[in-house]
Amino acid sequence: MVDMDRSLLFSLIAFLLFFVLENILSTVVGPSLIFYIESVGGTKDDYGLTTSSVCLGMTPMVFFFGRWVDSNGNKYRAPLTFAFSLGIMGSIIYFLASVLPKGFWAVNAILLGRFITGMGGGGKTLCKSWIATAIPFEKQKSVYTILNMVGIVGQTVGPLMNTLVAEINTSIPITSTYSIQINPYNSIGLLVALNEVLLMVIFALFLKEPPSQKEKALASSTDATKAAEAGLRDILNALSNFDICFPLIQRFVAMACMAMSGVAMAPVAANMLGWTPVDLSALSVVISGVSFLAMGVTLFLAMRNTSDFTMIFVGNVIFMISGLLCFFLWRMDTASALTYSLPHLLITFAYPFAGPANQSSFNKAVFSRPELASSIGVLQSIYTQAATIAGIVIPPFVTYFVLNDPKDVNLDSPYELSLWALYVPISSALMIIGLLYEEFVLGKNELGLLKSQPTEAAEDEVSPDETSKLLATKRNKSTRRSIVEINQVFTRQYEVNRRMSSEFFINGIGIINPVETTYDTELMKELSSGKEEWEHLFKLDEEMDEMEMKE
Repeated sequence: MVDMDRSLLFSLIAFLLFFVLENILSTVVGPSLIFYIESVGGTKDDYGLTTSSVCLGMTPMVFFFGRWVDSNGNKYRAPLTFAFSLGIMGSIIYFLASVLPKGFWAVNAILLGRFITGMGGGGKTLCKSWIATAIPFEKQKSVYTILNMVGIVGQTVGPLMNTLVAEINTSIPITSTYSIQINPYNSIGLLVALNEVLLMVIFALFLKEPPSQKEKALASSTDATKAAEAGLRDILNALSNFDICFPLIQRFVAMACMAMSGVAMAPVAANMLGWTPVDLSALSVVISGVSFLAMGVTLFLAMRNTSDFTMIFVGNVIFMISGLLCFFLWRMDTASALTYSLPHLLITFAYPFAGPANQSSFNKAVFSRPELASSIGVLQSIYTQAATIAGIVIPPFVTYFVLNDPKDVNLDSPYELSLWALYVPISSALMIIGLLYEEFVLGKNELGLLKSQPTEAAEDEVSPDETSKLLATKRNKSTRRSIVEINQVFTRQYEVNRRMSSEFFINGIGIINPVETTYDTELMKELSSGKEEWEHLFKLDEEMDEMEMKE
């Protein structure tokens, strides 16, 4: 893998097991959720709220667990143990919902269980900050690549697990006259709880704590202290820029498109084709393969320096086509595995185009403005939350407004989705219009089709004045990243937000760590190099101060 000491290697093996097991179980829980809810008297609307509750529970806990680690000297065992404990509690409640009276109590027990599980999921984001603080920067990309690969392996193994779960039909005797029935739906709660126990033990035994540290600025200079001064006015001024605001909207739209696919997947398949969770998990294997293919294609295009405009444009076009196909192909009278699966595969293929390129476009807008240096961390957090909001809002919207009631779907009225489903192609079309507006009206000119305007730097370079040449030379040499930018970027929270912003996962369908664009990769290398340079300069200053004091 990479050169490292044995204890760190054992920690990484623990994370590999974590990623494999979590992805296996996600492909089991997601497809079966709607079936479990309906078996205890719930509806598709309850299903939408339950799906949303996971993200709702996770959101505040990401901040809670982050503050915990920041305040305890960068120690991870206790917070992760608590996160796994929440997962155990939520999974047991999820399991026990089946013994409660059908209807209100059972349905809300499932919702509560998923909400608590989501809270535990907020703690599991600490895996990203552990990597950021324990693994050297130059090795982190290799680590994430390996974790990405094992995650895909986990999603591929999921159908086998679902096949085994589908055969479960037993009971647990409680008294001589009463026993709890275990079926393919509630047994998943027990499996997830056992998985949480196993992971908690593995991390307790093998996780190496990173060096005790507290995040600190490079220097107590005027520039460095500005990093803490970013206020509401700074953030609002930043968001008033179209090239910053537009990627936030694009982020929400991309997640809304993916969420429609993830939420509608099981109900539509069950009603249109009579599919079971086993059939759905088999489709998830194909979806994982398409996701992997899309990552390979986007990586190739990134190496060819394909513009962010082109990547986002293509992604939105595919989103738009897939949204139209969802509406027109998901019909009772023409139902087939192909007409059902094709829109899912297209939506999955679209995200690796639109997602990383949109993050790159956002970073270019933010890092190109020196006045936003003190707002970088907050703006990245807002970018991440744009997807979180979609994860909370879209599932109930889909089940309440987009999915037609199965009772109303028949050969005379064959459409599985209502006209509200057209929000996917309409929002994607609006994003395409926004891209064109930014490129040609605002003159971003990323494609180079517009006539370039001479810049001040270019005028300095052609000026015959000797003073201008000296100034230009000085300006060209001043390319080191500012202390403020570096202090904003190299923090635990920024890294967690950056990694979360490249992921999407809902009901067993998702993308894990898409490849970064060339710009983002070079940006992080440049910032890392700048950090090393500043640290070296400050060390020289300290040594000179010591020498002067001795003299």
